Amino acid sequence: MSDFQQTVSYTWPQGFPGAPASANPIRTAIAPEGGFIAREGGLTIARFVWRHEDGVSLSHIGTTTPAGFLYRSQQGLTTQYLQSATMTLPQGFMASLAEGGDFWAVASTAATAGQAVYASTGDGSLQTAPAGNTPQGTVATGWTVSRGGSAGEPIIISGPMHPMTA
Repeated sequence: MSDFQQTVSYTWPQGFPGAPASANPIRTAIAPEGGFIAREGGLTIARFVWRHEDGVSLSHIGTTTPAGFLYRSQQGLTTQYLQSATMTLPQGFMASLAEGGDFWAVASTAATAGQAVYASTGDGSLQTAPAGNTPQGTVATGWTVSRGGSAGEPIIISGPMHPMTA
């Protein structure tokens, strides 16, 4: 591994996945005593997660509305010598979840402002589509696209600032 710079960017990125996208409030999930922890296999920051039966462990696999969005909150951990960055939260580490607020994210589909945000039931990754047009293998999150973009490019998603009610 080289210590020398590998790339040069001519402009700053608009935002980084998982980072807050505005100065608006962030609504976090109330964690149980001892906090939430990453389940077997760990977690990837900037994806949706589900809470499991024990009420403590989180994973990217689920079939109901996700518990929240795993945002960047100094949660990643570089575990390899001279590793420059990571978006991984190892198994057993504590996690913070956003239930609302504005965040940078990346979707595998092109996104347009106003579209609904859907989470893959297999890995928590994001897709966007008009509300009510749930893509195969995803569930509705209750979040919407605030600033759209091309597939694979940073977008802004916004979650509700009030608790979801049934």
